[in-house]
Amino acid sequence: MDYNTNIKITFSIFGCSFDPNDFTLLLGIVPTNTWMEGELIPNNKKNKKREESAWEYSVHSSTVYFEEVSDKLVAVFKEKMSLVDNYINHLTIKFDIVLEIIEEQGIVLYFNKSFLNMVNELNAEIEVDTYILKRE
Repeated sequence: MDYNTNIKITFSIFGCSFDPNDFTLLLGIVPTNTWMEGELIPNNKKNKKREESAWEYSVHSSTVYFEEVSDKLVAVFKEKMSLVDNYINHLTIKFDIVLEIIEEQGIVLYFNKSFLNMVNELNAEIEVDTYILKRE
């Protein structure tokens, strides 16, 4: 199997007493994933329920340049930032960055000003997960 290096960013908004469907209508952006507080977590053998509601939007690309992917995300939300900012006063905002790097290949993790401004404006958190893919 031939692997490529991939970068994925997921913009997440979550919290209790939050309706992701209302948020979708407000923004006019179709999310990648949503769930409601109290829903069963899929594929969970213990029948655990979601502790909060969430709205997610993901962007990904086969590239070694984080900036290419972050620019796509910023472009989607650039004109919507005031709507997001006015809505999120009691919610948590997080950017999950997933790096899938093929063995012996590097990645350029450059946070440009437009991405950092978005993170700062939303008072968001960033989490980075890195996975090294073995060549076969």
